[in-house]
Amino acid sequence: MDESVTRIALRPTLPIALLFSLSGLGTDAAYGQASAREASGARMEKPEPDSDLRIHLASVQVALDQAGFRPGKIDGLGGEFTQKAADRYNRAKGLPPGTLLDTSSIASPYREYTVSDEDLKWIGKTASSPPEQEKLKRMPYGDVWEMVAEMFHCDLNFLRELNPSIANTPITAGMVMRVPDVTPFHMADVTALEKERAAVAKAKAQATPSPIPAPSPPETAEFSDATQVTPVPDATPEPPNRHIVLLTNPRILELYEDNHLIASYPCTPGSGRVPVPIGDWRITANILMPYFRYDKSVLKDGTRSDNAFNIPPGPNNYVGIVWMAINRPSVGIHGTQSPDQIGRNESSGCIRLANWDAFDLSQKIAKGTPVLVRRDEEPGE
Repeated sequence: MDESVTRIALRPTLPIALLFSLSGLGTDAAYGQASAREASGARMEKPEPDSDLRIHLASVQVALDQAGFRPGKIDGLGGEFTQKAADRYNRAKGLPPGTLLDTSSIASPYREYTVSDEDLKWIGKTASSPPEQEKLKRMPYGDVWEMVAEMFHCDLNFLRELNPSIANTPITAGMVMRVPDVTPFHMADVTALEKERAAVAKAKAQATPSPIPAPSPPETAEFSDATQVTPVPDATPEPPNRHIVLLTNPRILELYEDNHLIASYPCTPGSGRVPVPIGDWRITANILMPYFRYDKSVLKDGTRSDNAFNIPPGPNNYVGIVWMAINRPSVGIHGTQSPDQIGRNESSGCIRLANWDAFDLSQKIAKGTPVLVRRDEEPGE
């Protein structure tokens, strides 16, 4: 996004969407006021995607997404994570809290996308239970709607609203869909980067002076979302002076470079029963297209059992398309098969991101990147 764009306006609010007015209320007060209206039964009809308000709010979300301050799923309604992304955008730009952000550079928050044959390769057979999932070769998307919604960081219902004329039509290659105007998340990019990392790792191994030590047994990463990952060699370049701050109460993951905030992502950080451990950690693995060891006993009480299922890679894998382990047993940052639930459900001690956000973060960090887990922001931040 153009560096001259420094203001995004969050206009008055829809109770159904937890939007925020600029009435002078603090963010927390605005959240509470909107929640109270919802609890009292207040209702407003949702505007159409091409209404002025919906276009404005979609433009806000698209601008934030393009700038790297992710608002969660784009729905043209805004909400808690849109506000938190705007707050962090202002802080990163050195602007006072509550500064309005200008979206005038965005002619339209929507564009057209033509579904390709390559896209359809990621649609396939799915299963709902671990025993059946283990029999699959991969965990693909169940249909084109799911795939395109994830590709464009979009709420599935909003995508259907944007495309009412084809809502009940089988989607085929060559069909044109209306989507939010963000940089798309392509599974082809994930697999291409996975192959590139493997090639780099292989070249490094071949360049190792003789004698080459005998190979160690394959390592696995086990974590408390009932999983075990068979890693691909990590060949991600080490980024300069970057670190992650995970704020568990606001459910936000922030990325810093030279102590300057450069990106943020909404997340699901553990649960009350199995919280993400507070402390200073570091990334120990950055694995694309991981396998998932589903062990209900691990998920329930942390005890490993022999009754487990090895779930194949894919966007609908339980940990999505990437696993970023930290040096804490059974804890990592990963994707998800349920992006609509990010920040609204619980995980078993790990940190979930939407696949599109997890892939973005995985390209910006590497093994050794510090991860600072805090409950809230430090005073003054």
